[in-house]
Amino acid sequence: MSRTIEQLVNRQFLRWMELQKTQSKRDQPEADDQKPMIVVSREYGARGAEVGRLAAERLKFQFHSQELVHEVAKQARVRQQLVASLDERARDDIEQWVSELMDGGTLSPTDYLRNLTKVILSFGRHGKGVIVGRGAQYILDPKRTLRIRAFAPLDARVRRIASRDGLSRGEARAKILRIDSERTAFYRQHFDKDQSDTHDYDLLLNTSTLPVDACVDMVVRAFRARFR
Repeated sequence: MSRTIEQLVNRQFLRWMELQKTQSKRDQPEADDQKPMIVVSREYGARGAEVGRLAAERLKFQFHSQELVHEVAKQARVRQQLVASLDERARDDIEQWVSELMDGGTLSPTDYLRNLTKVILSFGRHGKGVIVGRGAQYILDPKRTLRIRAFAPLDARVRRIASRDGLSRGEARAKILRIDSERTAFYRQHFDKDQSDTHDYDLLLNTSTLPVDACVDMVVRAFRARFR
């Protein structure tokens, strides 16, 4: 795990622990309710993460990138801290499960999905957050989640990635197709879902025809309108 991601993970745990202290003073049913959240799904090169980050800044929300969520869910070194911050009531059972995972040294797909689900549900319980990727649209309560899908035609994404990464058109196209394919496989393996199914989203953004600022405006307005 890179130094930057490790620092983000550590900071997130500190936030969780502080929020856990606050929530322990409230009635349990209220602490268990998911707060309103935003989830962004995107095609590679469609600028969905950028839209999500800017929307989080506008709303003064936490921004949970795909990389952060993935690393928190994957890393055995921090799993014990994660358990302590997620579910105090079921701590004994979860700690036993975590110990078994750590003894094994690796995560099976089922183990990873269970851990990923715990992470994302914890974000949802604390609210005021934007999550990018990792299937959060299938884990969080759709009644309390604004689900965004950012997309763009392949040619537009090829031009952007080629310019951004200093690649030829052919290299950019191959990179996009590979990453899109990996994401499709991830959703099929863990959720048995097609992430491009429009029925699973509340707002679709074509970032090839809409400026990023306009997309951010629509996300913020949609969130405020829905969760007024």
